[in-house]
Amino acid sequence: MKAFFHRLAAAYGSAIILMFFSEYFFVNEQPVAQLLVTLKTSPLLAIPALVSFAGFYTFFTYPMLMALSHFNVRTLSGLLLAGALFGWATEGLTIPVVYQDMPVSFVFPSIGWHALIDVLIGWYLVRLGMRGFGPFGNGVMFVALGVAWGVWATWYWGAEEGVAPLLPDEFVLLVLASAGFWILGMMLADRFAAMAFRASRWEVAFIIILALGLVGVMAYPYLPVSIAIVPLVGASVLAMWWGKNLGEGQTVLQRLSSETVPKWTYVLAFLTPVSAISTYWVVFETKVQVPTQTIVLTLLSIGVVWFAIALVLPLFGRLKNNRSA
Repeated sequence: MKAFFHRLAAAYGSAIILMFFSEYFFVNEQPVAQLLVTLKTSPLLAIPALVSFAGFYTFFTYPMLMALSHFNVRTLSGLLLAGALFGWATEGLTIPVVYQDMPVSFVFPSIGWHALIDVLIGWYLVRLGMRGFGPFGNGVMFVALGVAWGVWATWYWGAEEGVAPLLPDEFVLLVLASAGFWILGMMLADRFAAMAFRASRWEVAFIIILALGLVGVMAYPYLPVSIAIVPLVGASVLAMWWGKNLGEGQTVLQRLSSETVPKWTYVLAFLTPVSAISTYWVVFETKVQVPTQTIVLTLLSIGVVWFAIALVLPLFGRLKNNRSA
């Protein structure tokens, strides 16, 4: 039972990180609007709101962590495949986004944002940098994150839906609340990080059964095209299975658990909200808007190409090993 709660704490910490990059760093209109209303009217209720929201994300995070552990993922391409599982779970288990604009919706935002930004950058590379960089390197990393956040927050300005840009004071509220929760999530994920995430058979069965049921409900209105998500998930799992134990060095999970994170890095992480607030004030005053369509198309293209490469790389790795054996 102790091991289960240890895994749950690790998954919950990871879920907070992924939720932050998925909803608040991305500046997803509806969750952001809901959080701002809560912060303005009943600030204390924002805490249970964030805590419960992260609970949903724990369910989306579990398959990714189980895959990383079971298949001993060592490479960024393998992490992308595991991140795709998280992306499809996020966009297809409790909401039908992944089925609404097929085939593009199979890739963006599931792979183009969730796998690339949430998982590879936010969940992995940032935390790896916290372990490997010194004070200056960490400072630069967290400031860069904040600048990117402040600039990206303009992505929906002028959208057809007519959503008004966030006022600078609203952005301050959003940033302070969500970034504070993100930093707590990193502390929790690092505190309970383990060399492996060995879920019990009951956990695996529960996740699979619940996921299949939710997929059926969400995908049903979009049949028969929505069934295409099944071979995509299957191909990703098969590629990770083929790539099991390929490569050298530590696994992804081992790299995030083998070294203690210096406590001062969590303090430096507050440079992200500070630089985000400063950057947003500048872009708001100057009316500078990020080229949304260009960035989305770029992330979509990277997602498609890298996902395709990640599917076939393990096969070439196996063939190479067989020839040298």
